[in-house]
Amino acid sequence: MFSERYAIAWEQASDLGHRRLQDLEELRPHVASDFIPVLWSEGFGRSGELDQSILARSASVKAGLFGGRVFVIAPLYVTSICQEQCLYCNFRGGNKGVGVERRRLTDDELKQEALYLIEQKGLRVLELVYSTDPRMRMDAMCRHVELVRGLLENHGGGLVGISAEAFDEADYRCLIDAGLCWSVLWQETYDRSRYAVLHPGKTKKANFEYRLDAYERMLEAGVEHVGLGVLSGLSDWRHDWATLLLHEEYLQKQYGRGTTILGLPRLKPAPGALFQDSPFIPNRQEFLVSVALHNIFAPSTVAFVSTREDWDLCVELARGGGCLFTLNCSTTPGGYSLHHGGCQFAAHSYDAPIYSAKLRDAGLEPVFSWQSHDLSPQHRPELFVNECVHSAPG
Repeated sequence: MFSERYAIAWEQASDLGHRRLQDLEELRPHVASDFIPVLWSEGFGRSGELDQSILARSASVKAGLFGGRVFVIAPLYVTSICQEQCLYCNFRGGNKGVGVERRRLTDDELKQEALYLIEQKGLRVLELVYSTDPRMRMDAMCRHVELVRGLLENHGGGLVGISAEAFDEADYRCLIDAGLCWSVLWQETYDRSRYAVLHPGKTKKANFEYRLDAYERMLEAGVEHVGLGVLSGLSDWRHDWATLLLHEEYLQKQYGRGTTILGLPRLKPAPGALFQDSPFIPNRQEFLVSVALHNIFAPSTVAFVSTREDWDLCVELARGGGCLFTLNCSTTPGGYSLHHGGCQFAAHSYDAPIYSAKLRDAGLEPVFSWQSHDLSPQHRPELFVNECVHSAPG
């Protein structure tokens, strides 16, 4: 398990940051020691020649694999009732109502929200999002996956993913049996001491090692696509991204396949959070180039472009294609058809029928009815044949 070698990886990330920068053409995919020195190089994130080379190479690599296609997705929040005390989150249990409405969707409400996204917005891939709700356990989550998967099948097919707390291997198997395609889980930060401060209490999320090893439990259970990432801004972002690369390299070597989805969240202020300001947030250019560098490190991994960011930056992050791209977005249960208020964090919502055209204007091709194998182009070159529905209704 990665937790057993975490301390070595954390120190290794620091040591590699002092190595001499190699020529970009010499960087070997999936070799973390080649890429980590770039994060600390003098010109990184400065909008100079190094950045331009990284951005251009990233776009070229992605375009070669994905042809400018971006895979449209929308989150569907199920509950905002949470027993965690994460200091940076609006859903933290200690927040008594600042900017949040505590709700737990019934099955009928979940169905209404899902049908709104499917029928009114043309979405065919939905991400079920859960806080750590003590009354929303695995049996309910499996039932929800089956419910939404059934609705999608009735409308021509689609995929269901989940963003939730870390689970045991047996739980992931239950979710797969219910029809789950992927699971995403952000490590938040690899800095163990910062993690402890930001996640007080004795919950499973407060257990750093348990969360760190969740990705291996997903892979061992057979989750088809596993998403890993950090919340940039909780601690030194360079050290977090460097350890992330080492973690990904470890999973690839250990299991013969690694994570296929990269989470990109940057810390954004939430009205009911205790942790509001951070000196660790990468600026716009640093963030953009970090994602581009990762595209070169793991070309077939798809970045999860989030509406935490403004439209122009989302488009820049998607250059060349090969990413999950969020359009319609509400970060509260019932925030679509039920018009519930509140949020987990500040986010934009880019209406699918309108912004799909804007994506095409930017040289990207939104794919709504995409399939699981579309995220594995290196194994299926024939997938570049245009088989998907590429536009939303309306």
